[in-house]
Amino acid sequence: MTNSALRPAVFSDVEGTLISISFPRTYFEQARSMGLVPTFNVLTTATLGVLAKPFSSKSKIGGILRYLAIMTAMRNVPMSHNAAVMEREIPLLQAALKPKTIAQIRAYEAQGYPVILVSAALQQGVAVFAQTLGWRGEGTIPILKDGVFTGKAEKPLSGQEKVVRVQAVAAEMGIDLARSVGFGDTVSDVPFLSILGSAYVVDPDADLRAIAATKGWMIIES
Repeated sequence: MTNSALRPAVFSDVEGTLISISFPRTYFEQARSMGLVPTFNVLTTATLGVLAKPFSSKSKIGGILRYLAIMTAMRNVPMSHNAAVMEREIPLLQAALKPKTIAQIRAYEAQGYPVILVSAALQQGVAVFAQTLGWRGEGTIPILKDGVFTGKAEKPLSGQEKVVRVQAVAAEMGIDLARSVGFGDTVSDVPFLSILGSAYVVDPDADLRAIAATKGWMIIES
């Protein structure tokens, strides 16, 4: 396919960029309220939460601890419950959409840009959430055994892995990355934002704000 036949798209992070709450934590809380989460998972996740508390969710250590909490939270839970959990979670996620971010993305969508969400949350949840918005969702692919989540994943969809996934989706959909636009909120989003033609950073910390200034990226303050 020639470059002239390619089209631009929007690639957006989810947590902190598109929504103001934690996608995985909200999923976990809904699953727990349904009695789906083993007690050991609840206790271990709580411990990891305490360890992560001193660190910003945008820091490397904070991100690692929170990722471990995500993996632990739903370990040994059958993925067949995903639809029921998401039915409860979707209204909470939609209520937490950041108005300025969603408005900017919708403006690009009105110009014909397809929208792809890229998130470290589990694939099955991200795909369902994206579908409710009329978009495509790409998330961390969990490792299942007999339909049960093992607490492990192929690779977390974060940092450089977002670059790999964005490039794969672009090749599949015929997307021109040089004309596409990205949305992110942490330094870990910089790699994938950097391969796109333009970018927005949402409620950035000082480090990301400085990077945005050097790259000419736009800033959205919620």
